[in-house]
Amino acid sequence: MAQADAALSHGAAPPTTAGAATRVRWVICALLFFAATINYIDRNVLAVLKAPLTQEFGWTNTEFGYINFFFQVAYMVGMLASGWMIDRIGTRRGLAIAICLWSVAAMLHAEAPEIGSAVQGAFGALGLTMSASVAGFALCRVLLGIGEAAIFPGSVRSIAEWFPQKERALATGLFNAGTNIGALLTPIVVPIILFRYGWYWAFFGTGAVGFVWLGVWLWQYKSPRQHPHVNAAELALIESDPPDSAAYKVPGLLLAGIVAAVCFVSGTVAATFFSARLVAVSFFVGGLVVAIILNPRRQVWAYAVAKFMTDPVWWLYLTWLPDFLLKVHKVDIKGAMLPLATIYLIADFGSVAGGYVSSKLIQKGYTVNAARKLTMLIFAISVTPIVFAAQADSLWTSVLLVSVAAAGHQAWSANVYTLVSDMFPRRAVGSVIGFGGMMGACGGAIMQIAVGVWLDASGNNYVPIFVAAGTLYLLALGVVHLLVPKMTPATLELPAPGKEGVA
Repeated sequence: MAQADAALSHGAAPPTTAGAATRVRWVICALLFFAATINYIDRNVLAVLKAPLTQEFGWTNTEFGYINFFFQVAYMVGMLASGWMIDRIGTRRGLAIAICLWSVAAMLHAEAPEIGSAVQGAFGALGLTMSASVAGFALCRVLLGIGEAAIFPGSVRSIAEWFPQKERALATGLFNAGTNIGALLTPIVVPIILFRYGWYWAFFGTGAVGFVWLGVWLWQYKSPRQHPHVNAAELALIESDPPDSAAYKVPGLLLAGIVAAVCFVSGTVAATFFSARLVAVSFFVGGLVVAIILNPRRQVWAYAVAKFMTDPVWWLYLTWLPDFLLKVHKVDIKGAMLPLATIYLIADFGSVAGGYVSSKLIQKGYTVNAARKLTMLIFAISVTPIVFAAQADSLWTSVLLVSVAAAGHQAWSANVYTLVSDMFPRRAVGSVIGFGGMMGACGGAIMQIAVGVWLDASGNNYVPIFVAAGTLYLLALGVVHLLVPKMTPATLELPAPGKEGVA
C-alpha cells in the first residue's frame, strides 16, 4: 500500500497487537458518514429555502437555475482539483482544507445580498446580467461548490486505503448513506430555524457545524499503519489484497479534465446567455473529442460516462424536489418536511443495500465484474417507475415513486464509486474519482439550466423531466459494459509517492 509504505518511510512501526481484528476502519467510515451528512445539509439549504427566497427577491425558475448552475460549475472544477490535490497531500489534510472552505462558504450565504451588491458589476462585465441577490448567491455557491467537491474523492480514497476489496462496496454504501441523512435532515431542521430566526441564521447555523467535525477528524484520522488502535489482525485484513504496482502515473487525466470542463462550461454559457446553440454544440463535441484523445483509457471513461449520465438525476432531486412538491402538489415549505424526509430516508436504505448486495455476491463466488454489474442492473431497473411520478394525482404516490428511484440511485452510486477502486491503484483513486465527478457536475450544470428554462417555458411541466430521469441508468449501464466488459484493471503510471504525509 502506498500509505503503508509512506508510514514506514516516516518511521512508524506496524501494530503488534494479536487476537481478533479491531474495527477501527468502521470508525473511519463513520467519520466519513458524518462528513457526507454535513456536506449535504450545507448543499441543500438553498433548495429548501427556494420559496421564501423567491418571494423576497422575485426570482424566476431560470434565475434559480442560474444560481445552481454556478454551483455545478464550481463543483466541476473542485472535483478535478480536489482529486488531484488529495492524491498528493493525502486524505487527512485534503478533507480538512475542504470542510474549512465549504463551511465558511455556507455561512457566507447569510450575507449573499450584500455580497451581490459588490460583485454584480463584475458579472455584468462578463456579459452576465443578473440582480444583486442572484449575483451574491451565485458567488457563494461557487465557493461552496469548490469546497464540497472534495468529499467524494477524499472519502472513496480513504475507503480504498482502509478497506479490503470485498468490503469496499458496503463501506462506500455506508458513508454515502450520510448524503441521504443530510438531505433528510435539511427539510426538517431548516424550516424550524427559518420560522424562529429567519433564513439568515438557517445558512449561518448549518454552515458552522462543519468546524465541529473538523476537530474530531484531525484528532482521530491517521493512516492504518500509523493508527495506534489498529491491531495486527485488522492491518492484515486491510492489506489482504495484492499490493499496488509501483511507479504509476495517469498521463493526460488532469489536462483532459481541464479541456472538458472549459468546453462544457463555455458551451452551456454560449447556449444559455447568448443563444449561440451551434457554438455550444461545437464546444461540447470538440471538448469531448479532445479529452478522449488526451486520456483514451476505457476504465476512466466508463466511470466518467456513468457519472455524466446519472449524477444530474440526483442533482434534480436535491435542487428541484421542493419546487415540484409546491408547483404540482401545492405543498408549501412546512408541508414538504415529511415528504422530503420520507424520500431521503428510503434513499438511505438504498445506499446501504447497494453496497450490501454487491459485497454479498462477491462472497458467494461471483466475480467482481459480475457482482458490480448485476447489482447496478437491479437498481437501474428499480429507478424506471419514476417516469410516472409527475402524472400521479396523489402526493404520496409521487413521493413513493421518487423514493424508490432515489434509493435506486444511491444503490447504483455506491457501486459506481467502487468501480474506481476495483480498476485503479489506490494512489490513482482520488484523481479518477475527481475526473468522473467533474463529468457528473458537467451533466448537472447542463441539467440545472435546462430544467429552469424548461419549467418557465412549459408552465412547470415536470413530465418529460421525470421520463428522462427514469431511463438514463439503463443507458449508462449499457455504455459502462461496452467500455469495460471484463473490468480489466487499468495499467497506469503514477509519480513516485515521495513524502506525502498522513493521508
